[in-house]
Amino acid sequence: MISWEERLRLILAIVDKDRRIPVWMWITTFLIALVGFFLLLPAALSSVSYSFRPTWTWYDYNLRPYYAVSAALTSLLLGLTFAHFHHGEVHRGTIRSIILYPVDMNDITIAKLVSSLIVSAILSTVLFVGVFGGFFLVGYFPLGDFLAIHVTALAMSFLALAVGVFLAQAIAHVAGRMLISPTALGAIFLLSILMTETGLTFLGTQVAFLMRPSGRGFTIADFEAIRSIAQSLSVFSPHHVGARVLAIAFGITGMWADLHVIVPLAALIFAGGYLFGKKLYLDVFIR
Repeated sequence: MISWEERLRLILAIVDKDRRIPVWMWITTFLIALVGFFLLLPAALSSVSYSFRPTWTWYDYNLRPYYAVSAALTSLLLGLTFAHFHHGEVHRGTIRSIILYPVDMNDITIAKLVSSLIVSAILSTVLFVGVFGGFFLVGYFPLGDFLAIHVTALAMSFLALAVGVFLAQAIAHVAGRMLISPTALGAIFLLSILMTETGLTFLGTQVAFLMRPSGRGFTIADFEAIRSIAQSLSVFSPHHVGARVLAIAFGITGMWADLHVIVPLAALIFAGGYLFGKKLYLDVFIR
């Protein structure tokens, strides 16, 4: 039985290997951030041209779009980096060399998740801060609040990814083979950004428009029914919880953060995926 100290050393070795991403990825990230900075710089400068400029105040209508931008950015980067680190290991055949080390499925999973989190956090922060950098420089946007939005969105995206990855391990144990890869199921769970109240309301409205009988208009009652269903289903989205936590922190709402669904469900999947992962043979990747 390998000790936790040795397992931790091997996990950190995998993380250290993965974090060394190609230089072109850093250059591309900085270039995109720079282009975004200069594109929005005129708007930032025009915001300080008025003699009277009110202090920034958070409302529900301005929190949602900025959180959505950060959530989409972090979800995209987490999905791509995890696919590069985890699926790429299998695709290149280098997973065979890892099998020779005294690690189990959980060690690889944890290492790849940590690697993805570190790299995605750096890249997404550079992009997020860079694009809105002009507004931060002129003092129009509160940098601390926007960093809180970004960190929360990153944490919720990572939670969704981790839940999908560990659930894939549980399914692989029950089925005896990798029916759906951790990369694919993690990507599917990252789509939880669409399960927020705003996302579900938009999708439900589009479906209702397509399915409505010919000649029948779309009433306010229809919209309210869709919105009610969206509010009920949104508790399954980590991003709904993240946005609600921020709304409470910014003094927008005094409502409950809806942690009663996400927290126990995620804890159950983590525990089950970890226990089943200890019973999985690593050659499940290449069978």
